[in-house]
Amino acid sequence: MGAVCVFLLALILAEWPLLVGWCVVAAFPRRSVSRLAAFPVLWMAAEHARSVAYKGFPWNLTANVFADHPRWLQTASWWGAYGVGALVAGFAALAAGIGVGKSARGRAAAATALAAGTAFLAIFGGSRLARRDRPAPVLRVACVQPNIPQSLRESAESAARQYAIVIGAIRNAAAERPDLILVPESSFYGLTWQRSAALRSDLSAIARESGASILFNDVDEKSEAVYFNAARLVTPEGLAAATYHKVHLVPFGEYVPLPRLFFFMRSVSQAVGAFSAADAPVVLVSGRLALGPAVCYEMTYPSLARDETRRGANLLVTISNDAWYGKAGAQEQHFEALALRAIENGRPFARAAITGISGIVDGRGRLLARLGPDVAGVARAAVSPRTSLTPWTRWGATVFPAIADLLAAAMVSCAIVRWRRSRRA
Repeated sequence: MGAVCVFLLALILAEWPLLVGWCVVAAFPRRSVSRLAAFPVLWMAAEHARSVAYKGFPWNLTANVFADHPRWLQTASWWGAYGVGALVAGFAALAAGIGVGKSARGRAAAATALAAGTAFLAIFGGSRLARRDRPAPVLRVACVQPNIPQSLRESAESAARQYAIVIGAIRNAAAERPDLILVPESSFYGLTWQRSAALRSDLSAIARESGASILFNDVDEKSEAVYFNAARLVTPEGLAAATYHKVHLVPFGEYVPLPRLFFFMRSVSQAVGAFSAADAPVVLVSGRLALGPAVCYEMTYPSLARDETRRGANLLVTISNDAWYGKAGAQEQHFEALALRAIENGRPFARAAITGISGIVDGRGRLLARLGPDVAGVARAAVSPRTSLTPWTRWGATVFPAIADLLAAAMVSCAIVRWRRSRRA
């Protein structure tokens, strides 16, 4: 069943690079400068469309290639991951221009532009990383990674043992009295805050005794037919009034995309959930904490972190279950989005995953703590929450993708006209 879901998802996503390639070829003459200039704009528009269309799937955007090198990502504070992806595509187009340019002058111009662009990114990124922030209060964050594999996590026989492992890991994290403890998604498999007195008692006691707020995953049941994948915050004073409900659900995991097209999925597999999606995110507040949560893969959505930051979040957090990803590289790809969301919004970002990768980055994407996959432990770091807004958060997320989309629409229209003319000739 997993192979079918992967195939269907790949089929949906393949249309965007296909459209880019077709438009570049159909709209502009062979070996023309126009093709090289159009490619990065079309690529940016395609990645934006992939993040929005059919409820979006912005997994592993091009900009992620620089996740371990924040110097090259700092322009994301202006035009986000989409703009950085356009830069990568633009540099690739310039490199192609050096190789296939019609004249020596054209090849030299492409090489000069490539060198100048690289120098600008290095200088801009270096200066932004070297800039000192104004002093701000420090918050101590602890990300719990209990390392419970998928094969054991769903075993009813080991449920009590799993619960004891997770509670023990939380107590270990609380021993150093952090301000915030993150507990991964699905850590309390089969238990909910509403139904489990033991869960309510244990988490409340740890929060009260340590003075820490604890963010954990839950299923918020509104009725038999309506339930949400949720994040709750237990503070030393009790459960926070607001509950975060997941906004972006996992396709073919928590819901069926395009249900009229994939009507057969429910009858083929009962593993596909039927969670409800929230209309908008909620910021969870406790004392100095104003948390912008994300549950699992929705941290890859630039729009979610930006929306939460505009709603007052001073710290971005995510809790995830990556145990079911296996060892094909998805855990690393998932973690790479952390630095981009932090840079885009100028907010520290902390992540707890049940089998890894857990970690914390500062507001410029620099790694402060990291726990690799398949190890148990606690990732700890001190962060300085911020309230100022980056250009991306204020206006860049609206302006830059819109410009790329309008230009791309014009180029697609031009491609269609040229294609029709060529068929008539």
